[in-house]
Amino acid sequence: MPDDGYSYEATGVSIERGERAVDLMRSAVERTHGPETLGAPGGFAGLYALAGYGDPVLASTIDGVGTKVLVAREVGRYDSLGADIVNHCANDVLATGAHPLFFLDYIGTGRLDPEDIAGIVRGAAEACGRLGLALIGGETAEMPGLYGQGDFEIVGVCVGACERGELVSGERVRPGDAVLGLASSGLHTNGYTLARKVLVDAALSYSDQPEALNRPAGEVYLEPHRAYLQEVEALREAVDVRGMAHVTGGGLVGNLPRALGGCGARLVAGSWEEPAVFGLVRSLGGIPEDEMRRVFNLGVGFCAVVPPKEAEPGLEAVRKAGCDAWRIGEVVEGGEVEFA
Repeated sequence: MPDDGYSYEATGVSIERGERAVDLMRSAVERTHGPETLGAPGGFAGLYALAGYGDPVLASTIDGVGTKVLVAREVGRYDSLGADIVNHCANDVLATGAHPLFFLDYIGTGRLDPEDIAGIVRGAAEACGRLGLALIGGETAEMPGLYGQGDFEIVGVCVGACERGELVSGERVRPGDAVLGLASSGLHTNGYTLARKVLVDAALSYSDQPEALNRPAGEVYLEPHRAYLQEVEALREAVDVRGMAHVTGGGLVGNLPRALGGCGARLVAGSWEEPAVFGLVRSLGGIPEDEMRRVFNLGVGFCAVVPPKEAEPGLEAVRKAGCDAWRIGEVVEGGEVEFA
């Protein structure tokens, strides 16, 4: 043992850096709190007063942003990751028919940089503010030995609620129903291991601007995951929504069937606008179309299933809420997604 004894600091964990990070993010977090949020920051658990429901059902989800964190590290910009994880989790809750209420985050790292961590949490708090969520709690963990120098991971949890009768399970979906696709902002938070590899193998850096893109690749790869709260609320007010799917890892072929109650879907390839980043990844990697469809959202970040006669009113409602949307196909017998 050293003459002056061991210390936590000497092993690579700094309590002071953790406290500094909390101080830097505190005001941003507190701005997301409303009267439903009970207690002050620093408690052992977040408290939220659930009120106004007759027969409430809670919806919860947990997810991460995957290897998108490696893009952020190389570009040196972290704030958009906070929006990524909030929006991703909120969309998962939305797909059940529930309304997102509050959010918690977790950041694990090898060495805690207070400014970088606070930047991520401030980004999350700003995203929560835009969606009306309370950032009710979180955790930062400095774990040298588990994470390497410069490594970090981001995880988020979102909880929402609705009346039992407002749940959207897909059980009312029928063959002939229309499938609506809501535009994504790009890669969102999925497929980054493949998207990063094709860029590296083509000897391109994130500061480069390939001819297919109108911005440097790093900016395009870090475009935040889109949130669909306003669009989904407007859609549900306008038409009967029978199924919803958040298009994440697995693409349309992996996620849309989860919203169809045992039915399948026939989608019309080319019926929606595909962001240029997907064409770049496809061409750089020589990736077959079937693989692209299994990995990426390809421009459709969220789907809704509505009766065929309500497709146009539904699209109009989504577009008025500020999101491009298209009728991309219809429900068919069977349990798979096929492309026409």
